[in-house]
Amino acid sequence: MKRLLIASILLLTVSFVFSQKATLKEYTKNDGVTAVTIPKNMLALFPKNSNITYGGINVAEFVDKLSDVNVFASRKDDVASKLIKDATEYMKIGGYDNLVSMKTEKEETINFYIKTTDEYISELVLIVQRQSKESAVMQLMGKFTMEDIQEMIASAGK
Repeated sequence: MKRLLIASILLLTVSFVFSQKATLKEYTKNDGVTAVTIPKNMLALFPKNSNITYGGINVAEFVDKLSDVNVFASRKDDVASKLIKDATEYMKIGGYDNLVSMKTEKEETINFYIKTTDEYISELVLIVQRQSKESAVMQLMGKFTMEDIQEMIASAGK
């Protein structure tokens, strides 16, 4: 009986985590959200010296370390607010560490979250909330070092 209870709890926990994993991906179907997914094979086509900037970060500098990029953005007040709220909740329950929060000269609130393995940082999530309620979430997946993340954060604050 005890084994059955433990197995049930484990199954519920796993299903809850996997249902939360889809939280950001579900925004690809929402009206009012621009969703862009760039897989590794498409990232390989970007020249390293190009200037692909988002949230102040020149993504092209790290293109060789990326395996996937997801961007979700909205200009609709209610949709943008829900996107930021859901993304922030996803960070809390998904095992992400809040690396830094900052306010830029452009009145943007930027939060950096990371997910780590024993050897490297596997994911960086950038949540940008603007005064105009235009907001965005960017997931960078790959293999990053802490130095890479420090460079990203330094360039985002400019």
